[in-house]
Amino acid sequence: MSYYVPHQDAWTEASSPPEPPYLDVDAETATLHFVGGPDASVDVTGAPVDPSADTIHTVTVVDPSLRVGAPLCALYVRGTTLDVEDRRAPDAPPAQADALDQLRSALDEILVPVYIDDALEEIGDTLDGLLVLHTVQHDDGRAAPPTYVRVAIIQDGDLVLETEHGAL
Repeated sequence: MSYYVPHQDAWTEASSPPEPPYLDVDAETATLHFVGGPDASVDVTGAPVDPSADTIHTVTVVDPSLRVGAPLCALYVRGTTLDVEDRRAPDAPPAQADALDQLRSALDEILVPVYIDDALEEIGDTLDGLLVLHTVQHDDGRAAPPTYVRVAIIQDGDLVLETEHGAL
């Protein structure tokens, strides 16, 4: 497990579980656990595995308090094709619909999925909270453990944390 602590402009790695608030990244299970307090946390497990996808990205909006969060969308990369799946809750705030529309527009302008972070940075100012990009690759589909896990956190349009585990 890896632990990260938020600061004003960036997140830093901690050698052991710190006091809240913090992020716990479990690369073996590709699970993110944001801890905002003793009884307040947000788990990000990622979108369902699709064996036909090369890489699966899940975008989640997490409140800066790290106490609540909600999925925004999943991005499935298949070769050079990028499919966007709406994963918002039925009662999601209207700002999330606007952000998803802006993200789709930004993604339509890019040719290579490598620039997903750039598209998220473009919409980072439109939502109140952190945009969390959870990226996973599996060698053998659903039953296989992840071979690669990446976490990127965008706050106010800026990349404040990027960590990778495993190999592409």
